[in-house]
Amino acid sequence: MRDRSRFAILRALIAGYAAVWTAVRAPALLDPLDYAARRLDPVGPLAFLDAPVADVFLVGAVIATPIAAALLALGCHERWSGPAAAIGFLFVTTYRNSWGQLFHTENLVALHLAVLALASFSPPTDDEDGRRWAVEAMAVLTVGTYFLAGVAKWRISGTAWLDGDVLRHQIAFDNARKEILGDTSSPFAGWLLRHGWLLGPAAVASVLVELAAPLALLRGRVAAVWCGLALLFHWAVLAFMAILFPYHLLGIGLAPLLPVERLGTTVAGWTGRFREASPTSTLPG
Repeated sequence: MRDRSRFAILRALIAGYAAVWTAVRAPALLDPLDYAARRLDPVGPLAFLDAPVADVFLVGAVIATPIAAALLALGCHERWSGPAAAIGFLFVTTYRNSWGQLFHTENLVALHLAVLALASFSPPTDDEDGRRWAVEAMAVLTVGTYFLAGVAKWRISGTAWLDGDVLRHQIAFDNARKEILGDTSSPFAGWLLRHGWLLGPAAVASVLVELAAPLALLRGRVAAVWCGLALLFHWAVLAFMAILFPYHLLGIGLAPLLPVERLGTTVAGWTGRFREASPTSTLPG
């Protein structure tokens, strides 16, 4: 029977996303091939680099990563596709970040892939889904990223964040910078800035959602409500700052907190009903 455990569904969602994302973003990930070596400013796990990697190495990583992630999503050859997808994704995203602007929209993807890579060496057992520890680890990582973001807001701005003035400056500066550089800015930012009284409640709500993230580990309705608020938060960021977090907006980043195995059961039910309703033909004998 096809595995529809929570871990298997999460593996398909997370690794499938990584495969599509790296394939779609391949041209941008290959941009460093055209950059001058002096622009390299290595960050994170690539901080040790003192020169660009060989072109053939970068091209190979950009080609191999979506293939490995796709195989992992299908549960094929996990022992090597899991580590290959995790290491490849971490490398191509970190290397791209080492040439200018730092992007953090895919950090959680990299963390979740690392857990899947470790889980690939942990064979299923006879419990609920065999790799419950991996599901819990991914849930904690999701919660941790939001909670740390809330703590950072509080440590950097303190109570000044709560009156909305810091948020006002962030929205105005980010959109102005994008317009000057010819990037996509938010068509709704001006309206929000003209209605400044909304910024205070919005600022309070954003930090409360982030700091309340650990409550989602209680699961059940609490997790569902918090995930809904987190999605609303990301839609607001997209609407007023034109910052896209696709992994989160699609709900995949939040999926470890939810009973996603029901998705597999629902799809299987639909498939079964479709097969039952499909006409069959027999050859005359």
